[in-house]
Amino acid sequence: TRRGPGRAMASERAKISPDLVQHIMQYVWELRVAETPAGADGDTTSSAKKKFPVKDEAVVATAEVLRLFAEEITARAAETAIMDGDDTVDGGHLERILPQLMLDFAT
Repeated sequence: TRRGPGRAMASERAKISPDLVQHIMQYVWELRVAETPAGADGDTTSSAKKKFPVKDEAVVATAEVLRLFAEEITARAAETAIMDGDDTVDGGHLERILPQLMLDFAT
């Protein structure tokens, strides 16, 4: 079978880069430290520049959870589009499935 650009076969699993997840964690860490009032927990300027304290295994696990979340949201939105008779997933399909998806991932 032929594949279009950017399309993976069903057996190929897309991955979310652990490096990307680490960068996101570091970014959020720096934002949170910058929002902490000075003196509340010590020197905030040096804390913001430190590497986010997380083990590699946690970064890999977080990347896998994000991949599963993206896979599930894509499948549910596509299913909703098909039920609507649409051949393209749009924001409306995502809005409709998001409340239940959040509940399912929270339990």
